[in-house]
Amino acid sequence: MSANEEPGFVGVIPAAGLGSRLGPMGYPKELLPIAFDGNVTTLGMRPRPVMAYSLEMLERARVRRSIVVISELKHEIMQVFGGGESHGQSLVYAVRRLPRGLADAVDAASPWLMGRNVCLTLPDTIIEPASALRDVCAAFSAASADVVLGVFPTSIPEQLGPVRIGVDGAVLEVLDKPKECSIKNTWAIAVWGPRFTQLLAEKNQKAAGEASGPILGEVFQAAVERGLDVRAQYFPEGRFFDLGTSTGWGEFLRRSIEMIAGENAPVGTYAS
Repeated sequence: MSANEEPGFVGVIPAAGLGSRLGPMGYPKELLPIAFDGNVTTLGMRPRPVMAYSLEMLERARVRRSIVVISELKHEIMQVFGGGESHGQSLVYAVRRLPRGLADAVDAASPWLMGRNVCLTLPDTIIEPASALRDVCAAFSAASADVVLGVFPTSIPEQLGPVRIGVDGAVLEVLDKPKECSIKNTWAIAVWGPRFTQLLAEKNQKAAGEASGPILGEVFQAAVERGLDVRAQYFPEGRFFDLGTSTGWGEFLRRSIEMIAGENAPVGTYAS
């Protein structure tokens, strides 16, 4: 193992969904460009797909080995990212024939996860600060927790996964798209250990044969109820963009325009 590699950690990027929230596109939403690398004056520009940001977060957190879970319709992701060398990763791919949700996608990677600590990043989201996953990994290691959720402010918790946090950082409750919610936050990244991986496997096994797998937020809540040490790393000044929805894309584009207006154009913005 390299000295620059976080020991015992493996990344998981679940990219097996249909992308139905954005409507028909003809190619994976994970490959939508969010920025451009290169020099505009020499015409050496190349687009950076949104999933590259997840890989860069993992690299920044010193996680060098990751599993990308895709569907049979998303082989383009393998063509674009290959073995992950250009993003500091050693990638393997697991193929889910039918998409059944986040928890099921993570379960597809289970042969590589048992006995390891897991870093979950979503392939269609952008979060700030860029060091967030590294900070969550550090909090996980320092607390010897079972799960640490990276939690960010949001104005639309009803569409996401708000987290009720105790004064000591302990997670009291994890919700999933509640009809009404006064908690203006959402989890967006997660780090967990073997006990949660085992719980996730149990929940997926119980849902075997059903049209969809368990909801990942509900499995986090089950971990709380079972007495696992579930904690939150809250980023009060952080930002969360869900690029899997048209609303999220609109918010992200407004943010990009603000950056351009401030003479900080998003060319390679998410590389550092």
